[in-house]
Amino acid sequence: MKILISVCGEGFGHTTRCVAIGEELSKEHDVKFIAYGKSMDFIKRYNYDVFETYPEIKLSGNDGKFDIKKSIFNNKYNPAKAIKREMEIIRKYDPDLIISDCKYSTVVASRFLRKPYYIITNQNYTRTHNKEKFIVYPVMKLLNVINKSAEKVIIPDLPMPYTICEYNLTKLDNLSFVGPTIRYKLDDYENKRGDYILSVIGGFEYRFRILKLLNDVAEEKNIKVKMVCGSYEVAKKLNKIKSSNVEVIPLTTNMENLIKNCSFMVCHGGHSTLMEAMSFGKPVITIPDLDHPEQENNSRKINDLKCGIALSHKTLEYDLSNAIDEINDNDIYFKNAEKLSNMCKNYNGRDNVKRIIDNHKPVRSVFNKPTSNFKVFKV
Repeated sequence: MKILISVCGEGFGHTTRCVAIGEELSKEHDVKFIAYGKSMDFIKRYNYDVFETYPEIKLSGNDGKFDIKKSIFNNKYNPAKAIKREMEIIRKYDPDLIISDCKYSTVVASRFLRKPYYIITNQNYTRTHNKEKFIVYPVMKLLNVINKSAEKVIIPDLPMPYTICEYNLTKLDNLSFVGPTIRYKLDDYENKRGDYILSVIGGFEYRFRILKLLNDVAEEKNIKVKMVCGSYEVAKKLNKIKSSNVEVIPLTTNMENLIKNCSFMVCHGGHSTLMEAMSFGKPVITIPDLDHPEQENNSRKINDLKCGIALSHKTLEYDLSNAIDEINDNDIYFKNAEKLSNMCKNYNGRDNVKRIIDNHKPVRSVFNKPTSNFKVFKV
């Protein structure tokens, strides 16, 4: 089959899991990608053909606060432009099947051109009491109309009650929990506790305050920290202030070993990062962007599972140092993270997605109602 994978390029989480899926599917199928920006550059490093498109949204924020209005509603980025471009791509490549990871402009284009599609997402509903619900809830309601029309909505997470994105989901008949779709193979992996903290706070400028605070704590406590920035600009700023026991890494092709050999991780609560951490049995300190309900809900679930500690930007100066001490001194976080790691080995998301796609029946109309139950894939 000819398969077209379309990727939301805001952050690398969507991109990395799509690369993992592409690696599996390309063993038997012709696979090409739709992407943009840094996401497109990242995918090209794996020698895939990538069609360039436009973003539907652009993540924006200031001083740790996520600005949902500015991210969704702006003049420079709009879905109509992306839909037009992606219809051109679909006509040119003429795929048998389309897989969209939260790139809903591609889904709309697929419906216009009557192409079957699968949707990958870790969010089809968001529980929040913040004022952002007046934007988030209507948007999610609209997206679920689209989700219901897909062949399947693939959730790259563990089944309930261990689903990291549980608080960002509502039940649909065509959901399938497949397990983590991470870039790395877990075969023969034995968890070990390293001697440094790994920070994978993304390279958005509004998160710089976290990195500065973590650097200060590392200097105060004389602990080793490795910071993967995802941005040369952010790395340059950090190198001007970093302490001697902090290593600044702008970009890396060695993330697997960095995760395997760390003690625990500091991250913003993005789903793919959390799934990688849990797959390798690493506890996490999560610092979600303010007013970012999806990250906040992922972080709350990690906190509830006692696999890590969720912090808030509002009290970070007081809580970050204590959270580092708590994880270092309390084995419960490591034991629970290792428990989830063992589960991840039994729910191989890459294999399960491939099984779903291999069983795809091209003759099925995309306008038929899904008939599957709220399904958990078991290996």
